[in-house]
Amino acid sequence: MKLKNLLVSGCVCATMAAFPAMAAISPARGCAVGQVTPASYTWNFQKETDAVFQDIQSDAQQVLTRAANLQSVAVVLDYSWYTDSGELTQLKDLINDMGHKLCRLETIRRVDTPWQQKTIDHIATTLRLMADNTTDAILFGNQNQHELWLPTYQKYVNNLYAQAHSLTQSVEQAVKYAQVQKQEQYLRKDLGIKTSS
Repeated sequence: MKLKNLLVSGCVCATMAAFPAMAAISPARGCAVGQVTPASYTWNFQKETDAVFQDIQSDAQQVLTRAANLQSVAVVLDYSWYTDSGELTQLKDLINDMGHKLCRLETIRRVDTPWQQKTIDHIATTLRLMADNTTDAILFGNQNQHELWLPTYQKYVNNLYAQAHSLTQSVEQAVKYAQVQKQEQYLRKDLGIKTSS
């Protein structure tokens, strides 16, 4: 329970409050746990987790594309901070969006399968690193608008790309695994094979 709370508060706080130099963000807050209802007892939380994984996969792919854009221009000596700041703002928004989705995953984590829990843990760790590198890139760019070619800025952008690549791959594998499991269930049903207890 303490680990869950640490991951939630750590990731959400890092993700939500990490961007003071750009547009205003709503203050960081913990994940709100909904009230238990009769429907809660029959809700398919594992299926919901799989759906959230698909959403995060889409966001992570967009982050990867934007990070690649930043990487490609970080070596240009006279590149404009205005363009990079726009990309970083979009990255910040995507990371915050994934932070909200992670919040839900952390709330229902205890009823997920072990492989889903492992994926959630990886998402939490990687999102925290992505938020840190995006924040560092923003702060560096605000203070060094004409020196984005420096190795420090390139390091932040390269780290962000590597983390987005890692997140994209791991969540893509989780989505594929969930699809294979679903296909197996359909085949078992069609063939009349009972699932083992």
